[in-house]
Amino acid sequence: MTRKKLKDWVIPTLGIIVLIGALILYYLLGRVFNNNLVPEDTYITDALIDNTLEVQQEITTNNIKPYNSSDVKINKYFYSYQDEENKQQNSLIKYENIYMPNTGILYSSSKEFDVISILDGKVTSIKEDNILGNIIEIEHDNNIVSIYQSVKDINIKIGDQVKKGDIIAKSGPNKLEIDQENCLHFELYKDGSLINPEEYFNNK
Repeated sequence: MTRKKLKDWVIPTLGIIVLIGALILYYLLGRVFNNNLVPEDTYITDALIDNTLEVQQEITTNNIKPYNSSDVKINKYFYSYQDEENKQQNSLIKYENIYMPNTGILYSSSKEFDVISILDGKVTSIKEDNILGNIIEIEHDNNIVSIYQSVKDINIKIGDQVKKGDIIAKSGPNKLEIDQENCLHFELYKDGSLINPEEYFNNK
């Protein structure tokens, strides 16, 4: 019986075909697994954008003033050497024929108003002064101290933790302005130095 011999090119050709088929199969399987495991870029982008907007909204929250009445006006401004002469004159306080630069802001109203804490903090001092009346001192984070003078009907005590916006007292009288009964003299310290409260309120 005679056996037929395969031609020399048959076996290499079959090997090449098998190799090409294996490469095609590997490529197709790789695409299938990648589509199932890797999330689309749009999902990642949307999540990052949402988180960024949330952080920006939190940073731009406005500060609040130490009162919640629209009737309150500034009676005496904070004294600054950089202000114009007219504003500097309005920032001087006269007591017993002595003029003194105002170290805070004197707020007043035709009627009684609530005095509120401008930030979360701890009440560190409550005392009475012959000229300024009752004085409340609150320590806050970032080395900020707020001082509320000429108040009455105080409803907090030393050691209390207060929240931003809490009512801590009512407006009261002082001897700096004889014709004003509903006053709040407010001082603000940052790192141990007096700062202009109105400039702080306008910051974000």
